[in-house]
Amino acid sequence: MTQIEIVDAKMVQSSQKEENVERMENTTIYQKILEIHDHAMGVLRSMRIPPYPSQYKKFFDQLFLEITDEQLRKDQENVDHKALSDSKEDVTKYLDMVEHSVVSFIESHSGIASIAQMQRQYIDSAPSDSVEKFVTFVEGLNTLNQTMSNELDKAQSQIDHLTKELHEARSSLTADPLTKVGNRQGFNEDIEPTIEAGANKTLSLVLLMIDVDNFKFLNDEYGYVAGDKVLYFIAQTIKGMIRTADKVYRYGGEEFAVVLNRCDVTQAQSIADKIRVKIEQSRLMYSGKDVHITISVGVTIHQQGDTLEDLIGRADKALYCAKKSNKNCAVLFDW
Repeated sequence: MTQIEIVDAKMVQSSQKEENVERMENTTIYQKILEIHDHAMGVLRSMRIPPYPSQYKKFFDQLFLEITDEQLRKDQENVDHKALSDSKEDVTKYLDMVEHSVVSFIESHSGIASIAQMQRQYIDSAPSDSVEKFVTFVEGLNTLNQTMSNELDKAQSQIDHLTKELHEARSSLTADPLTKVGNRQGFNEDIEPTIEAGANKTLSLVLLMIDVDNFKFLNDEYGYVAGDKVLYFIAQTIKGMIRTADKVYRYGGEEFAVVLNRCDVTQAQSIADKIRVKIEQSRLMYSGKDVHITISVGVTIHQQGDTLEDLIGRADKALYCAKKSNKNCAVLFDW
């Protein structure tokens, strides 16, 4: 039996009341946004307009402006402000990385430059009037060469250290800190070059979009700490069931994207269903109670001429169908 150990935090009564009030407000906002989403999707369906991100955004924004209230407007401002702050923080991290790279590179090569200058000066003053003086010169030149070798070793060590730091810094920008898998930025950076390279051919690439069923109910019933533990469990379960060449990402909220390489339709459906069954049959414990979790999976394979938006759009359609089919199922959308 798989268990998730969650320690209840002891909170004073006043803090509990504040948390309950905040949760009610967030639930109200959540319900309002879902109503706008459902309305926007209904309009798109009635007009038979494919729900591409650009089309969906246009109708969603229009409906949002029509029915927004003070509470929604304030919440949107807070979200926009956080997104801007996160973006600025990412840019700052990149600038710090670049500055650190330049400084480290200069430091790692400064010793080599000084030794090279000394060698140049030494060669310019090479004696030519006696064998004894020439032997002395060669011995000195050998000493300078050994010093140059030591400086090169030191520079290489600094460069290796810098490369490791840059790799770790980049990983922190493309990884989800909660689930310890890739995030949406990492997904885009990893898959976009592959899609662009395969624009004129069909790739043996499969995209799974996975959504946790009834996740809002789980948060309301057990709390957000339990919800976070569930997301980590699902991410790590998926990661443990796919190959090293395949990748899993937390695409957003309770939704995950899985990229399977060198995979055909039959294999994709089998993998998707194995993941679904594994999650369904896992028993998670919280406060002495069983927490039953299921997922819905949308499956699609790459087609010639696909853009990233095309691939995600089909996977989202498949996921939508899975959600409408009583959830806890995998649906293939391949046209």
